Amino acid sequence: MPSGSGGGEKIEDEKNFQFMPIPYINYDRSLEFQFGALPMAMYKVNKKDTISPASISGIFGMYTTNKTWFALGFQQLYLNEDRWRITLAAGGGSINFQTYAGAPFNQFVKYNTGVNFFYIEAQRKVFKDFYLGLAYIYSEFGTAFTEELKTPTKYMNGIGPVVSYDKRDDVYYPHHGSYSNGNWNSYPTFLGNDSVSNRIEIDHTNYFSSRQEKDVIAARFYGGFGIGSVPFEQQFVVGQEDIRGYSQGKYRGEQMVAIQGEYRWNFLERWSAVGFVGVATVFNTLGGENDGSFLPGIGTGFRYNVLEKYHMNVGLDFAVGKDDWGLYFRIGEAF
Repeated sequence: MPSGSGGGEKIEDEKNFQFMPIPYINYDRSLEFQFGALPMAMYKVNKKDTISPASISGIFGMYTTNKTWFALGFQQLYLNEDRWRITLAAGGGSINFQTYAGAPFNQFVKYNTGVNFFYIEAQRKVFKDFYLGLAYIYSEFGTAFTEELKTPTKYMNGIGPVVSYDKRDDVYYPHHGSYSNGNWNSYPTFLGNDSVSNRIEIDHTNYFSSRQEKDVIAARFYGGFGIGSVPFEQQFVVGQEDIRGYSQGKYRGEQMVAIQGEYRWNFLERWSAVGFVGVATVFNTLGGENDGSFLPGIGTGFRYNVLEKYHMNVGLDFAVGKDDWGLYFRIGEAF
């Protein structure tokens, strides 16, 4: 879900509520063919508030030919002249995926994870472009590698601070500025967790305009760090927005670091193309064989602007990684 500061444009003369019934079709080497929909709406909570970006509400549902299904609802609110930012999400599903077992097996191992979750985050502007807040997540995980090898359902409660620094010139399609975000979710025993763990994520992205303000260059750093008794379901998996090009779940670990860059070429009024390249690595992997692996990814894609008012794009990316590749249906930008 997009987040950031707004441009402060006056929109009183424009339609406030805009609805987008977006179909979802994709292919993944692990999940196979995916079908679904993402109906979503963008609107101003207060029409007189010309500072806050548009809020967004939506639901997402998908089913795949490997019998994975997932559904969620989400809400991103920008309130009181962008002094408050509130995120809500809840959903669940059954995910049939795989991981890689090293020596002596050296093969992919399929598994199923049933998951339910609820997430809430609230941030308040405390000084200029700084936001400080708190996040809470409740999750249930049950993983089975075979009928005989099922793990007990884990009930996890995580809470922790969130801090952001936002200098972007636009929420949904920035041309200038930067965005930094840090999130520390702690799972202490006093919240009913069976074991103590911490999940820390930090990212920083810079945006630069190009070709007389028509195009955008974006550069991103991401770091994910699991500390303590990190469960299998909360490990970091290479292959999403950091880094595209990996869809088989081979590279996963308790820590992950990635850097990447992307060029966004707006060659027509509503059509654009992207090209991107990056590299990631993971640590504390299963068996330790892939610790510190050099994992490059490179790819390209196209975008169509479905909502000109907010420059909301949809599109498709194709990326190649180390002995892997992936397709990515995209709503909004990768970062």
